[in-house]
Amino acid sequence: MLREGRYWNSDGKGMAIVANITENIDWAAYIGADNGWSEETCAKRTAEYGAKLSEVDARHFFPDIKLPYRH
Repeated sequence: MLREGRYWNSDGKGMAIVANITENIDWAAYIGADNGWSEETCAKRTAEYGAKLSEVDARHFFPDIKLPYRH
């Protein structure tokens, strides 16, 4: 399951922070950017190719996720 935490579009560049959740198992969060054409596409690309956030940073953006963080 993909959950978008934040999305920004600055000067035509899209930037997203997303959580990729394996239901009832674990999760990880990623940050990424693209050409800014589509918020949904940016979120999906970030989940697939983004840079993984540290657990501390991830829990800042997604404090309500209680599953273990994927290392």
